[in-house]
Amino acid sequence: MKRVLIFLFAWTLVVFALQAQTEIDKVRFWAVYKFSYKTSPEQPTFDWVDWMYLDIGNKATMFYNRYAELKDSMTNECLKQNMPPEAIHERTKNYPVRGDAPVYCQLYSEKTTRVAIRYAKGYYYEEPMVMPQWILDNKSLTLYGYTCRRATTHYLGRTWEAYYTTDIPLSYGPWKLWGLPGLIVRATDADHYFLFELDYFKRLSKPEPIIYIHRGFGNKGGYTGSEYKKVSKKTFVEYERLFHKDVMAFLDFEMGDIIRSTSGDPAPATEIPYIPLEK
Repeated sequence: MKRVLIFLFAWTLVVFALQAQTEIDKVRFWAVYKFSYKTSPEQPTFDWVDWMYLDIGNKATMFYNRYAELKDSMTNECLKQNMPPEAIHERTKNYPVRGDAPVYCQLYSEKTTRVAIRYAKGYYYEEPMVMPQWILDNKSLTLYGYTCRRATTHYLGRTWEAYYTTDIPLSYGPWKLWGLPGLIVRATDADHYFLFELDYFKRLSKPEPIIYIHRGFGNKGGYTGSEYKKVSKKTFVEYERLFHKDVMAFLDFEMGDIIRSTSGDPAPATEIPYIPLEK
């Protein structure tokens, strides 16, 4: 299995492009969330943890996997130096990213949510930015140093319990959760498959760009090639399911070629267990 995953990583680097970048806003605040989740309903405890960044601007927010960003950045630098795929794998293998990590952009000026992901190719979909219908109650807790109030909602197929703090009067939160009178500091679903916990919050003294990254092909570097392909949300969700069911078969579908292991045989099926955030 390890050899197959190394081969998969090395093979995809051959066709990966350096990513083109578009500034969509300026970061005014940073929030860092610890995202714990299960990959099977039977698991008694969380199976994995990702560290997620929420960039907050005046017109947009972007929620993304920090390790994936660092891994991509290092990969891009290695590609500029013409390093071979095996060497790039050695440089980046310590960044714990499971599968491919979606990026969630909330474009408040356009009232649109954009979700993008990079497999061997890149895809994104857009949907209307609909605020969850929150029910506020009087239950309060002190969490992570903040005085918080509770709210609940049924949103995108799951029931969520969130705690927010008016100490930070920003109506944002992790993933697609937003619209409360303060920043969300904790959110979990009724099945306890997912848990978002605020780890760090900072107001920037000097705004920095919020960068939306879209795919560009360029074997030797440079921002050449096409953007992510826009698909329907239904197609995006189906691609996500197929990718997790069999990574190799999905990449074969994308590239139109049979991926083979280092022995020369067709690569065996590689499943990445997961539970989708939306039902």
